[in-house]
Amino acid sequence: MNDDTAWVLVAVTVCVAVYSLPSIIAFHRRHPNRWVILAVNGLFGGALVGWVVALVWALHAVHRPDQPGASQGGESGLNLFVNDTRQVALVAAPYGDGGGHARPALSPADAVRELERLGDLRTAGHIDEPEHRALKSAVLRGL
Repeated sequence: MNDDTAWVLVAVTVCVAVYSLPSIIAFHRRHPNRWVILAVNGLFGGALVGWVVALVWALHAVHRPDQPGASQGGESGLNLFVNDTRQVALVAAPYGDGGGHARPALSPADAVRELERLGDLRTAGHIDEPEHRALKSAVLRGL
């Protein structure tokens, strides 16, 4: 092996280490999103922007409380920068069952249109028979 080959080998090793630096940091810090950071680094790291995004994400501090079930920080619901485990509350629709508002009565023409739409959904396979019956009875109750 001559000197030029040795220098090329050293340069390639340094370049690979620098290229994979965000992934190494994320796995070393046991970042909750380390696998996604690895994917971003691998797929978009060749572009300087992708590498910088992966590096900043890997270096971003993650708050991990000691008590189970506590907030992991952020509460964004997007799980972009931290392991956001906040549970989402399901809220009833403004009209309908349990929403606190009375559903306005359907006109017969609106009820026919709604029943036709439900029939189309059923024949297309988007809803099954029990769902079709339940939705149809809700429409008929709204008359």
